Amino acid sequence: MAQIKFNPFYERLADRYDWGAAGKVALSLAAGAVFFLPYFIVTGSEAFGDWSWLLAGLISCACGFLFFATATLRSLFPRWEVFTGADRVELFMGPLSETLSDRRFLIAGLCTGGLNMLMGFCFGVPSADPAATMLLYCGFFLAGFFCGLPAYGIWGVLVAVKAFTRAAKKDHLDYTAPDRCGGMAFIGEALVKFSVLTLFEGCLIATYILNVSWTNGGDDWVQLLMWGWIVVPFLFSLLVLLSPAAKLNQMLLDYRHSQERELQDRCTALRRQIDGAGIEDGQMDKLHNEYAYLSQRREDVFRMRTWPFGSGATTSFVGTFIANLVLASELAEKLVG
Repeated sequence: MAQIKFNPFYERLADRYDWGAAGKVALSLAAGAVFFLPYFIVTGSEAFGDWSWLLAGLISCACGFLFFATATLRSLFPRWEVFTGADRVELFMGPLSETLSDRRFLIAGLCTGGLNMLMGFCFGVPSADPAATMLLYCGFFLAGFFCGLPAYGIWGVLVAVKAFTRAAKKDHLDYTAPDRCGGMAFIGEALVKFSVLTLFEGCLIATYILNVSWTNGGDDWVQLLMWGWIVVPFLFSLLVLLSPAAKLNQMLLDYRHSQERELQDRCTALRRQIDGAGIEDGQMDKLHNEYAYLSQRREDVFRMRTWPFGSGATTSFVGTFIANLVLASELAEKLVG
């Protein structure tokens, strides 16, 4: 099996000292501490009363979720290779590597970081101290930067899954696979992980925005802007879940229809032989056994799901999505009030 490499700049940075997962956790915590420690030095205990501690946690979680999502994406490649063959790996790795290049990743992070600073300016930073205000803007930038990287990574996932569905050899799909999904349920599980991580980060963003005492928070246009910024992660969570799944659904539908036609034609031919005259008893038993076998295969094809989600993955997403909506609605009472 070919060695498939996807090693963006943040992974290379984390692997520099070969600390493994512990190094990535430490780097994630450090990302939040870069903002919070100077802010705490400047403001003291006020840092725990103005929800800045949550901004630091949001930054650290975004960084940690980025590493987890990258590991999840990497885990797909060897299994994708089974369906494409080693000679066709570049058909999905090429578009992915081009889309998620270091340059494009950094541009996405810088743009979302700057946009998040602009949002903070529009909302109205609640600190009168110039040093604290400057540090808050730095925190807004870091939050936007580390949230922007996985947000742009979602686009990479869409590109990669689309390329995979084109590169996959349809005869490598298997309607008898234990997952009852042609062997594709592992992709659905990964998509649910991406979506749930996005929902968790969205929950942190909503909690922070709706609890901070913004100076412009009473303006109608600012409240509209707040809700727009809060809704974005929820939309992204649906995008990364449903858009790739739709591509897989079409591939599985085409495969199921082709298998149904093939089995139907073979069963029709067998029925004609069975209904014909002049067949010996031994040959008739053989035909009946073959027809029973093909009928069972047709039932397997009929029961095959064409959406790559098992009951466990679906339950996890629905439960998380509803929980986030309930929390957001409760927090909204404060903003509306």
